[in-house]
Amino acid sequence: MIKRVRKVAGMVLVAAVVVSGCGGAGPGGAGSSLEPTSTASSDGKAGTPSAQAVGGEAEPSLDGQWLYPAWDNGGSAVILLVDGQQVELNGKHHCRGNASKEAGLYVIRLKCDDGNTDRTVGRVYGLSSKSMTIDWEGFGADAFYQQKPAASKTRTDT
Repeated sequence: MIKRVRKVAGMVLVAAVVVSGCGGAGPGGAGSSLEPTSTASSDGKAGTPSAQAVGGEAEPSLDGQWLYPAWDNGGSAVILLVDGQQVELNGKHHCRGNASKEAGLYVIRLKCDDGNTDRTVGRVYGLSSKSMTIDWEGFGADAFYQQKPAASKTRTDT
C-alpha cells in the first residue's frame, strides 16, 4: 500500500511540474518539446491518428507513466499507468483495466469506478518512447507523453 501511495504521489508531483509549465512554454510556444502525434479537431481533442510503423527498431514499450496534459484537457490532467497488462487511469475519473495486443495494435480496456464511459476502449497509435495517441471509442483521441519517474534522493550522513 505504501508503495502505491509513493507511486501516486510521484505522479502528482510530475503532473504538477508539467502543468505549471516548468521546462518550457506551453504547446506550440518557444522551447516546447511536446508535439502531439495527430492534428487537433475543433473541440480541442486530438484528431484520429493513423498507425505508424517503427522502421527497423524494436517496438517501444507501453509500460510506464503517461500524461495527457491539463492544457489539452480543459485544465484537468489525465495520468495513465501501465504495468505489463495492468492499466490504471487517474484524472477526473479513476479507471482500471488491461492492455492487450490485437491486430498489431495495443488496445486498452478500462472500467471506471464511477461508471463513466468516456475512456473505456482505446487503441494506441504512434507509440514511441516519448509519446503515444490513444483513440477512445466514442470519445476522441488523447495525446499522452511519457513521464520519467522523479529520481529519489538518498540522504547520506557525514
